[in-house]
Amino acid sequence: MDKELGQYMTPPAIAKMAAKELGQCDVVIDFAVGDGSLLKAVCDIAKNQVQLIGFDVDRKMVAASKNLLSNAQIRNVNGLRARLGPLKISGNMGIICNPPFLGDLPDDMDWIKKAFPEVQGKKGFDRAEVQFLARALVTGRQFNAKIIIILPIGFADGDTYSRIRASLMKNYRLRKCIEVVGTPFMDTEARTVALVIDTSHTLTKEVEVCEFDVKNQTTVRVVKKHLIPGARLDARYHKAHSLAPHTDIVLKDLRVSITRGLYSRKEAVMRNVDALHTSDLAQARAGRLAANRHTVGDKERHVIAKKGDILLPRTGSRVSWNPVVLDSGNAPITDHVFRIRAPKAVRELVYQSFIHPSFQAWLHGISKGVCAKVVTKRELLEMPVFAWGIKEVTTYSS
Repeated sequence: MDKELGQYMTPPAIAKMAAKELGQCDVVIDFAVGDGSLLKAVCDIAKNQVQLIGFDVDRKMVAASKNLLSNAQIRNVNGLRARLGPLKISGNMGIICNPPFLGDLPDDMDWIKKAFPEVQGKKGFDRAEVQFLARALVTGRQFNAKIIIILPIGFADGDTYSRIRASLMKNYRLRKCIEVVGTPFMDTEARTVALVIDTSHTLTKEVEVCEFDVKNQTTVRVVKKHLIPGARLDARYHKAHSLAPHTDIVLKDLRVSITRGLYSRKEAVMRNVDALHTSDLAQARAGRLAANRHTVGDKERHVIAKKGDILLPRTGSRVSWNPVVLDSGNAPITDHVFRIRAPKAVRELVYQSFIHPSFQAWLHGISKGVCAKVVTKRELLEMPVFAWGIKEVTTYSS
């Protein structure tokens, strides 16, 4: 394992799952073969002889995979630059890959441009795993191949990759996104997903979002439905949206406004602004906080929380994700804090939804990130109004 190359070998359970999802093929290619575990899993379930082709930039990995797979054609070359040469495909072709997760890699071969021609900008283009995905798609399209590729959870839930997800779903048929439960890769906390892609079709219809339990080696469907191109694909997110089946009402339907602070904590201090930060929210008692902090200069340049507003951390690694009501006073907030303000007529309903038992589970599902968690304004506005239909509520002072 070489962390500098982004190498983390595929655990046997995940390799077996990926091979089963790929199914029976006559030719299988791995553009980042590593120790050969994925091709070995393909070979183990094959009913007929399979032509195995692998590439890897690491000589040690090439030697290890050759030792494991004596019949495979393994070459010591970067899979992003490897030439396939003439291939005589008389049956089904598959591509299976667990590429390195690395950044700051120039796309010299223009794989992303070839695979996703309509995507503008550079976000995500420098990621090795995205380039390997693009390489697999371009090659797969030539042979109507089925693709199984393991990617970091960020590809499924991150805003950075939404345009690439949208292009993928418009130009290829994404059949499944399987979120791997837990962090089975040794020496890393990386959460992963496996994408199942059919390149013989040019449009995604329904996507099956699943969870794979490594311990029990079982795959469970969370949802199967038509998704807007670019939508989040992680299972945790879709499970969260099933927590309030009794209502389709969300916060934005109640004209709730959500605003984040303008400045970081450091910038606020430099501007001599005593702003509420996530650490201040942790000092709340019974979900209530009193604050009377003053700004210097024009108040219009700051986001001010007032009595009755609900405050919630936007991001952090060790924060308490409990909503806090500003019980008295007013204060500016940092950009790590959301100010949630509801019209008076629905203020109590909104508050009850934030302290509803389903809220924390929902929040866990829509937040993203490995160490520092992040909640976005757009997703928070889509929060179900959990307290809708509840007759008995406890009024809070506003």
